[in-house]
Amino acid sequence: MYVPRTQKGLFANGLAWLLAAFAVATVLVLVGWRVGWWMNAKATNYQAHILRSSYANQQTLRDQITAQIGNVASITAQISETNDAGEKAALKAQRLAVAAIVCGDADQVTGDPLPTDQAQWVQENCAAGSVSPTSSFHD
Repeated sequence: MYVPRTQKGLFANGLAWLLAAFAVATVLVLVGWRVGWWMNAKATNYQAHILRSSYANQQTLRDQITAQIGNVASITAQISETNDAGEKAALKAQRLAVAAIVCGDADQVTGDPLPTDQAQWVQENCAAGSVSPTSSFHD
């Protein structure tokens, strides 16, 4: 037997579909928003990796290593020239800090190896990106 729909029944059914469509659209927007943030973070991390590996960055690290090893040698000469115990202690702390910069930079170098003299300096004084406990700079 045929039962005609009333206006109220049609409206209630349409409202249910409208609410369901709104809920689905909301979920899709929220999921899309989260995926967008995730993709943006991935792209940023990838770009940062590329920049760290770029030729210019690697060359800058190598130049800094050269300059800072020179600074360590200069500070070592100053330490041997002074007789003031306070100044010696300050210079030793400064030398240790500069050596830590060299070790941190050397740890970031990728691609071509460091020149032999620099690689030897790093091997003798650095461990895992910081000054090795066995380094002579800890005395």
